[in-house]
Amino acid sequence: MAYTRVPIGYNQPLAPGLYEAQLAVSGDISRATRTDLQRILSQKFGQALEVVDWGRAGGQYVLQFRVKSSTTSNPNPDIIQPAAFWIPVAITVAAIAGAIYYAYRFTVEIKSAFQLVSQPARDTAVGGVGVGVAGLGLGAVLVGVYLLSRR
Repeated sequence: MAYTRVPIGYNQPLAPGLYEAQLAVSGDISRATRTDLQRILSQKFGQALEVVDWGRAGGQYVLQFRVKSSTTSNPNPDIIQPAAFWIPVAITVAAIAGAIYYAYRFTVEIKSAFQLVSQPARDTAVGGVGVGVAGLGLGAVLVGVYLLSRR
């Protein structure tokens, strides 16, 4: 009986039928049992499969297994990636909001402290504080951009 070898993608679901996998394994798997191999394959491809045969052929391990019914592949692990992107963004937004709130509270305190000082001197002091707090906000934005660019 002639076999047709067709490459199968990693996340492609398997149709019912007999499959042969050639594995390039760096360790010794000679003590692997049918149960061990079936458990590993079931974790990847689903429950409806059976290990038929396994062994060495030409320096590679060969594994034959039969898929009994149509299976679905595991969910794509790349779904987690957007969360890894949004966490630094959320931290950056929280830092900027905190800096703005701190600037507001600090400005209110400075204004109340300078009530006894003349108007031109008060405006200069409050303006200086505003520039300083803007520098803090800009620093928070730069740190956020740096964290996002390291991803």
